[in-house]
Amino acid sequence: MAGLQKEIWLDILMENFYPNDSFLSKSRDMSSFVEYNKLNLAEIGVDPNVLVDNTSYPIPISQRSDVPLELPLSTLDTENTLVRNVEEMESAYDKMASVVRQHQNSLRSKAAQLAAYNWAPSKQDAFNAVLAATGANGALSFSDIIKLAGFYDDMDAPKEGRVLVLCPKHRRDLMAEDMKLYKMIFTDGTLYDFQIFSFSKNPTYTSAGVRNAFGAAGNIASIAYHRDEVMRADGTVDMFSKLRDPEQRGDIVGFQKRFAALSIRKKHSGAIYSE
Repeated sequence: MAGLQKEIWLDILMENFYPNDSFLSKSRDMSSFVEYNKLNLAEIGVDPNVLVDNTSYPIPISQRSDVPLELPLSTLDTENTLVRNVEEMESAYDKMASVVRQHQNSLRSKAAQLAAYNWAPSKQDAFNAVLAATGANGALSFSDIIKLAGFYDDMDAPKEGRVLVLCPKHRRDLMAEDMKLYKMIFTDGTLYDFQIFSFSKNPTYTSAGVRNAFGAAGNIASIAYHRDEVMRADGTVDMFSKLRDPEQRGDIVGFQKRFAALSIRKKHSGAIYSE
């Protein structure tokens, strides 16, 4: 019965782990490339050159050299939760199921935080944009998003698949600037070819536009990426339990999930930060 119970709780934990209203779902799922909690990929070689009106033969031949990559998945562990026997018996609801849902929410939030960090650019370069918000007192304005959209246009990034993840303050900034336009955005969920999401744990940036360390405080930011340029991958998920613990008079449970979220080519990402 303990093994069956574990399977039930794991099914509940992974049920709808990537809902459609989460930006995590807007990425390439590469879980099929995971073996033994390691992601097996290859860094592809250079693109072939294109000749225009060529008159010289034979046409040059080049061989693409790929570099194998083996990346271990991150390990996400939840802190354990104790459900005392008397609490379970006296509750009008299934407390253990509620506890499992809480662990699911915590794991999803941490996975989203890792994804937002790894999918955001580390700094401005030829393939990625990091912009400072230009509104009053560092507020995000619609013109800032237009500027970011222009960067994607200049890079010939496909319009289909552009994603913008607003931090809560930037969402409020847009609301304050133009409530009518703001309502139009969140009616269909798009703005200037970006599909719009909101997340409270985006990475932060320095005043020089450099991404801070994971989880570090700094200037808040909204991030952008193209869904075909980022990936996520799931490994094993497990439940650890101590059932009917004689000292605690209850069950102790915790969960572990292997997960990775990375930028595939470090291209077509963006960030707008507010000082």
